[in-house]
Amino acid sequence: MLDTPMRLTTLLAIATVLVLIALLLDYLHILRRPWRPALALAIATILVGTYLTLNAVLPTSSFYGPVIYQGSQSDKVVALTFDDGPNPPYTLQLLDILAKYDVKATFFFIGQNAENYPEAAKAIAQKGHLIGSHTYTHSDLLKLDEAQIAAEMAKSVEVIGNATGTRPKLLRPPHGFRDPLVLQLAKEQKLAIVQWSVMAEDWKKPGTEVIADRILGECFETPVYCGH
Repeated sequence: MLDTPMRLTTLLAIATVLVLIALLLDYLHILRRPWRPALALAIATILVGTYLTLNAVLPTSSFYGPVIYQGSQSDKVVALTFDDGPNPPYTLQLLDILAKYDVKATFFFIGQNAENYPEAAKAIAQKGHLIGSHTYTHSDLLKLDEAQIAAEMAKSVEVIGNATGTRPKLLRPPHGFRDPLVLQLAKEQKLAIVQWSVMAEDWKKPGTEVIADRILGECFETPVYCGH
């Protein structure tokens, strides 16, 4: 039994080879009777590869392992989350807005930012907000090897803990991308994966009214973790 889960990239590479072999067999008129099984195999393998990829990138999928993406179904609540900070002065301005309305949120820090702006990171913790890790450099974990993934998680936890005085217990993978190895390494470092069910898409700069309508329109239909 393998100690390390197979990577998504490995599975997709195997799928690609199978598709090419199947298409070649079909092209050479091998395995064409009675219903072109080689072509059928190629199509099925493509569908499986697509399914595996979708489950690695869709934030609410638990195919590779448990993730948190919504709250209690019985409570009408919204969990606000913010990624990529801290980024002064905007983070501090956001803290003022949240304090004005007595709202608590979860901030997923990029380790490098917490290292560069420890005072801002500490201010968020002192305001009573929950803090999680967004890895150290915000690298796509699907493109990294096991040692690199573990280092991204561990170093981020270390610098965030140094800046805030509290070790984060939550991890949001960059872009939400994960596979079995990412989930295993997070578990080993005692980090729970937190995703989201509604995305503000604020980086597109659609305007405050559009962002508010998107969040309010979708978030209050179901208790969710909104943000990103």
